[in-house]
Amino acid sequence: MTQSIGGCKCGQVQYKIAGPTLQVVACHCGLCRSMTGAPFSSYVVVREEHFSVASENETLAAYTVTERTRRHFCVTCGTPIFNSNPHTYRGLAMVYLGTLEGHENLVPGISIFCESKLPWVSIDASGKSFPSAPTRAA
Repeated sequence: MTQSIGGCKCGQVQYKIAGPTLQVVACHCGLCRSMTGAPFSSYVVVREEHFSVASENETLAAYTVTERTRRHFCVTCGTPIFNSNPHTYRGLAMVYLGTLEGHENLVPGISIFCESKLPWVSIDASGKSFPSAPTRAA
């Protein structure tokens, strides 16, 4: 079994992944750009049953981004930790890549919302790409 750990910048939110990464994803949607201030967001997809969060003093909060998606973040430092979408991706957590220890070794295998991709961003041709989002993690 694979085990990984990660957390926020200030250290008040820590998490553990006690299972395999299902996919590493680069999302190019405009919503991710506006919420992160970056040209795209990257995250690892894991089963919720393998993902556990420990936080001190109730520092993990959630923001309802859309009627289907919630973004979970540290209220102290603002670091986004993971997204959940129980309607489309039931049982999965999308954990922000940069919060995971050892993330430097992970490369997105798929890119989603490529129709919204900024024109100067390149996508690795060896991975899969989708104009929008697949209905289930590929």
